[in-house]
Amino acid sequence: MGGVENYKKFSAKLVKRLLLPYFIAEILFYPIWFVICHEAGHLPHMWDWTLQEPLKSFLVIFVGNGNSQGLILGQLWFLPALFFAEIIFIRLYNRLNKIGGEVFICAIMFCSLLGLLIGKIHDLPLGIDIALAAQIFLLAGVLIRKYNVIERLNLKICILLILTVVVAFCLNVFVDMNSRRYGDPFLFYAGGLAGTLLVMKISALMTGGKIFSLISDCGRQSMVILVLHPIVANIFYEIIVGGFNFPAEKIFTEPAVIFGATAAGVLIPLFIAKKFGKLPVLKIFCP
Repeated sequence: MGGVENYKKFSAKLVKRLLLPYFIAEILFYPIWFVICHEAGHLPHMWDWTLQEPLKSFLVIFVGNGNSQGLILGQLWFLPALFFAEIIFIRLYNRLNKIGGEVFICAIMFCSLLGLLIGKIHDLPLGIDIALAAQIFLLAGVLIRKYNVIERLNLKICILLILTVVVAFCLNVFVDMNSRRYGDPFLFYAGGLAGTLLVMKISALMTGGKIFSLISDCGRQSMVILVLHPIVANIFYEIIVGGFNFPAEKIFTEPAVIFGATAAGVLIPLFIAKKFGKLPVLKIFCP
């Protein structure tokens, strides 16, 4: 397991990979948002950018609880949460796995349930409660790689996984980790793990071709897409509404508009990454 032998080196890599892009993106975009959205009233279509309070929106960067808490680039909420999730997991592994694998697994289960419980009571800064709730998923990822689970998934197991996802979707509430909406713990974890396995299996089967190449590019440039997607999508909506006199209240219900915003929000960041990814600021977000 990476990071177990050299915890400090592993932590430094996590800071560079997750926390640094988070803080740089939020802080750099803040003055742009303040002038264009808050003062000039442009780009109002996503996340009420024109209505958010300047002081609160700046301070919330340092507690990072997502767009529901006033974060401007709300999609970046999970970066600090993922940072703490990996830190907690490695710390538990280093301290408990030597005692016994069973003790480590029990600790992971306890932390996950504790995260769910805390999330119902209070949102911890930087998504630390979400990091606790995600421990089971990190453990599953390690076990999946260790035992080559994806290669062993046959058709019958995949059908069972699909049924699990469908049942969890139908019986559980709408799940949103950012808002701490988990619903039934068993359905939450069962649906999440089954869905993850299915996505990994599909990814393993999709090799070769232009579609796979595009998906691979999206994976490599996921950070720059994550940062720029809502900005590009919001500009797209602004052009559609202002330039084509399209009703603003219908932009999130018209499939063609949604598809256009989604495609632009992926393809334009990919273009920027390929053409300008070596520039001083952008290279932080581009591999």
